[in-house]
Amino acid sequence: MKQAEKPDPEGGAELSWCDARFTRETPVCYLLDREPGMRQLVTSLMESCRVNTEVFDSLADMPAPGPDCGPDLVLIDVTANASDALTLIDQLATSGIACPLQMLSGLNPVLVEQIRRHGERSGLQMLPVLQKPLQSGALHRVVTQLGLRRDRHAYARVGLEEILAEGWLELWYQPTINLQHRKLVGAEAFVRARHPEHGILPPDLFLPDASERALVELTRRVLGRALQDWPSFEKVGVPIELSINVPLVALSKLSIFAIMWEKKPDSSQWPGLTLEISEADAVGNLAVLRKATAELRAYGIGLAIDSFGPCYAEFLHQPDLPFTTVKIDRSYVARCDSDRVNKGLSETIVEFADKFQLTSVAEGIETPGEMNTMREIGCETGQGYLFARPQPKNELIKLLEQRTKRRGAA
Repeated sequence: MKQAEKPDPEGGAELSWCDARFTRETPVCYLLDREPGMRQLVTSLMESCRVNTEVFDSLADMPAPGPDCGPDLVLIDVTANASDALTLIDQLATSGIACPLQMLSGLNPVLVEQIRRHGERSGLQMLPVLQKPLQSGALHRVVTQLGLRRDRHAYARVGLEEILAEGWLELWYQPTINLQHRKLVGAEAFVRARHPEHGILPPDLFLPDASERALVELTRRVLGRALQDWPSFEKVGVPIELSINVPLVALSKLSIFAIMWEKKPDSSQWPGLTLEISEADAVGNLAVLRKATAELRAYGIGLAIDSFGPCYAEFLHQPDLPFTTVKIDRSYVARCDSDRVNKGLSETIVEFADKFQLTSVAEGIETPGEMNTMREIGCETGQGYLFARPQPKNELIKLLEQRTKRRGAA
């Protein structure tokens, strides 16, 4: 077995460790957090990674770790104040906890980093801090990098280049709903790979280490496939607008014109296409995106900024933005019906979208309460498991046909 490495003294921490606990069929995470909403969110995220979560109000409630038992990861909420956080870190250092510790905090990042470094000096395995509101993707990455995921793809090692060469690529779609009128208006395309041995592979297994060349080729194929799929939706009587996530590099190295010339649907009902750029890619690259927007507009293509929120202030004072849509990050939408902070943040982003005359989309709606709250604050559209999960084109078409028949019968 690989031995645990020492934490990185420059602020990182090892993300691979093994001991007797690692041989358990299901990993265990301890969560030290009193807030019900955060408990629910973390438990749900961990469940999706097949990691059991045990929740505690305080360190005194946690069972004492033994040499062959105890958690594989400890999540601690450090939000109240720095003094309490330092006391908690000192208590953890003397508790015998040997697994990595992940702090979640909404405090000043500089202050929290000082607390994290204090934990390292005390001999704890401190991971880089995750800022609140918590983003689901960030926690998924921590669990994956620690090797705690126990799904059936945990040991699949498949590269994007192999997927493209073997023709395993698939495009799945998740509907986007107009929240005000409760009407289907679009669908986001998601990449999947149908591996002959491992089955359907999600993108987080083959995209993170993909080369720039492979990502550009992937974007070319996805664009072409989506444009070819659109007439199937039109035949059902639902000429929806499709959206596709693309890396920034694809906008400068891909011939969008050639793809549109060859694949664009020849229909008066074609509503155009939206390309989604991550907020991380958009920050600092607005000049590039403005240039791309000017060229794409002629083809009926708009840009959306995906997972919007954490860098909100970076865009607030721009004279203009090269986007048609902002997609509110799932971490802000989660529990917005019961969490005042998340509701307020979501409302601020909706107001931001209105200021720039952009369409607002709520990502990851999972409950009727979240849907109703987003509609009340003026969010125009939404997507999430409450409406439908991403699914193959044929399954979505069947769903649309069934709904069309029910409306006709009514």
